[in-house]
Amino acid sequence: MRKINPGSINSYIKYGNLKIPKSIQCECPECRKTTEFLLNANYQSSKNGLVTECSCPQCKQSAVFIIMTREGQDEQGEHADTYIYDLQASRHPINQIENLPNIPKDLIRAYRSAINVHQSRENSATAVMSKRVIESILKHFLGEKSKGQPLSQQLESLPNHVNLAKPIQSLSHLLAADGSLHQMLELETDMDYETTSLLMDLLESLIEYLFVLPGKIEVTHNKIAKNIHH
Repeated sequence: MRKINPGSINSYIKYGNLKIPKSIQCECPECRKTTEFLLNANYQSSKNGLVTECSCPQCKQSAVFIIMTREGQDEQGEHADTYIYDLQASRHPINQIENLPNIPKDLIRAYRSAINVHQSRENSATAVMSKRVIESILKHFLGEKSKGQPLSQQLESLPNHVNLAKPIQSLSHLLAADGSLHQMLELETDMDYETTSLLMDLLESLIEYLFVLPGKIEVTHNKIAKNIHH
């Protein structure tokens, strides 16, 4: 299941008190191309939500959308949360970042465009969009300070403006000796299945943050350096 980012919904229709998506711009679970899905109105309804299928204009394969009408709503309670059935969802970084808090909309748009033009093998357009993604990331953290500075200088000053240690340090409060999680880990109190699932997510994130990401950046950096110095 992959959550559809509200920025990817082009139009809505009314469904009772809710607005539900009519047209969605997203990646097809089959061909992986980003395209516009026009949702059929022949929903299968259940007490928690609606299910509908529509075919991808690119590969003609059917995609399944799940619209949460009962509990899954935004803060204003107007728009229903929408998901697409996608077995590979968690593996693609665009799907991971769309669901994170505090991600700027223009960054998601630029990154999606970079993915699209790269898939189309438009190399010059990919270079342009990649630069825009890097600029969007730096602008988000540096604000006005990024104006007029070369990208190399902006990247060098980035750690002064981002607390890279914060995600790790915030866990110290969670694992405090008098806290519930500490007691669960020490088997002093029972842990339910939902909490164990969240704990597994936490382990995965910790490993990714401390080992996978630094390693991937280093490996990719070395490959780029080797490629451009051929």
